[in-house]
Amino acid sequence: MHSVTERNIDVGERMNTLDEKIHDLATQEPRDQLEYIAQSKLAHSYSKGVGKLFDMALAYMGDAENGNKNGKPAVWSTGLMEAPLLYACDTVPMAVYDLGRLGSSDRAVEMSEEMFDMPKETCSMVTALLGEWYLRRNNSVKKVVALSTVCEPLNMAYEMIREYGFDIHRVEQVIKPVHGGEERLEQMVKFLSSELEDVAVFLTGKPLDQDKMRVEIARMNRLMGKFREILKLRVANPLYIKSLPTLFLLMGSGHYYGKPEEYEVLLDELIEELRNAEFVASPQGKIIPLTWVGARGLEFGVYKAVDDLGGALLSWFTPNPYDRIWREDIPPLEAMARFILEYFVTGSPVNQIKYIEKMIEESGSKGMLFYTYIGCPYGGMHVELFRDYFHKKGVPSSGLEGSWQVGAPSGQLITRVRAFIEMLS
Repeated sequence: MHSVTERNIDVGERMNTLDEKIHDLATQEPRDQLEYIAQSKLAHSYSKGVGKLFDMALAYMGDAENGNKNGKPAVWSTGLMEAPLLYACDTVPMAVYDLGRLGSSDRAVEMSEEMFDMPKETCSMVTALLGEWYLRRNNSVKKVVALSTVCEPLNMAYEMIREYGFDIHRVEQVIKPVHGGEERLEQMVKFLSSELEDVAVFLTGKPLDQDKMRVEIARMNRLMGKFREILKLRVANPLYIKSLPTLFLLMGSGHYYGKPEEYEVLLDELIEELRNAEFVASPQGKIIPLTWVGARGLEFGVYKAVDDLGGALLSWFTPNPYDRIWREDIPPLEAMARFILEYFVTGSPVNQIKYIEKMIEESGSKGMLFYTYIGCPYGGMHVELFRDYFHKKGVPSSGLEGSWQVGAPSGQLITRVRAFIEMLS
């Protein structure tokens, strides 16, 4: 069985091999995530920034693990919106949700079913993540910050890895009520602020450095402003940075791939590229602007299909809330608590519709793609509420149900994407 260090080397060596035969991939269908990335690098050969983005993503887990061994602490977390708190604790977030994108999901699922006796109908994400953690049980990153309201099956998975030496710290979260009054909301803010303060003690053994977190909140707001600028520039030239690298930029907005300074330099470089770029035409002769809602899929072929068929994903309502601003005029833990209470994953879908409507308006989207994972009732319920609302508003949409896998997407998914874009053409 491979150690995590061996597995990271395998990924790096495999990517080097792919780079050597990258031109062969231009004429064949990729088989897994790394081949999709290699093909996307070739398609974006005119962009130094996109190449740097993929390199940063591929190095993320290995660099964080090696840094942890050498005295730079790292912790498993969601990698969604907790970056200001973790970086204020001088700790690199290792995003559990990004494991599958560059992991060995087929082997991870096999190990999960063997070691944890996971039923076949279990959410594919939870099954794969359990296996990935098991394969990494001997690595040096053993601390986990677990946000309780993200996914109940995942909460159970956290308990199952305790016996392998993982140190789990739970953050008990609350959900902003649709009704209930200001007094109830303030009680929730106070409780959640206390829970977040305990994270600092868990990671460092001492109270949070408030000044450091203020600096990190300012950084988050600054970087999200630059990310929004990239999305705004893409409206005029959607295919200069296509859907897959935009997805990786989105993922990085929650954790900066462990390198905040480099990530900011990258955003600046891409903004400059977009401002001066020649227009990249669609192979179909026209471009259909779209909004992606739901999970950030692992089946990279879906994103490629959208681009190839004349679509352009110009706005993304996913677990990465890039469209909101952290308050800098209040104590930092309170700012984080209030941000979470307005947040997609932990908030009522009814509270989120206004944000989707704003995205559609700003990007000029003509339709919506709703993506959920097979066996995920949480995401499925949210999506159904969204679909019903926008159907009544006359906004065309299509539902995509994928799996937490590393291979090519199913033919059924591609067929649905093709039919939807052709309908809008």
